[in-house]
Amino acid sequence: MDECSFSEFLCQHECVNQPGTYYCSCPPGYILLDDNRSCQDINECEHQNHTCILQQTCYNLQGGFKCIDPIRCEEPYIQISDNRCMCPAENPGCRDQPFTILYRDMDVVSGRSVPADIFQMQATTRYPGAYYIFQIKSGNEGREFYMRQTGPISATLVMTRPIKGPRDIQLDLEMITVNTVINFRGSSVIRLRIYVSQHPF
Repeated sequence: MDECSFSEFLCQHECVNQPGTYYCSCPPGYILLDDNRSCQDINECEHQNHTCILQQTCYNLQGGFKCIDPIRCEEPYIQISDNRCMCPAENPGCRDQPFTILYRDMDVVSGRSVPADIFQMQATTRYPGAYYIFQIKSGNEGREFYMRQTGPISATLVMTRPIKGPRDIQLDLEMITVNTVINFRGSSVIRLRIYVSQHPF
């Protein structure tokens, strides 16, 4: 008798039939939980079970991990922290560039149901007379995301289409500050690196 053929919901990942019984298996990077059907991610970074070198940061994903290199700030930007680049205002080459670029990382599971709010963005300081515009500056060629303004100083990144993994996506999310009182316009960017896992769990 093939118990696995009775239902596709016996196991979260894969059902393996044996004479008179069956068991569930999980893909590499997961362990089988005590319910004997569900798979849980192994945190390779926490258990030091990864291949990242000393200069890299280990970032845990569902079913795996990423070795993230230190950021490199391109001219005319200078590095001011381990995840932020700044374009000095006194440098003429910075006139039309975002003032800062902040690097952030996140992961989502493959085929996540949509629409899904996946990332929040907010102005840290409010200037009298200023208003803020939030937009995706680059990386959204497949139209899988959009920015929804949620308040005068905040916006949410929304995923609009299910994305199959494994896949790496980089979005530049721009916040434009406009102050009509002092005729000022400037911007800052969050460079969001999204890692889509291979499996939907």
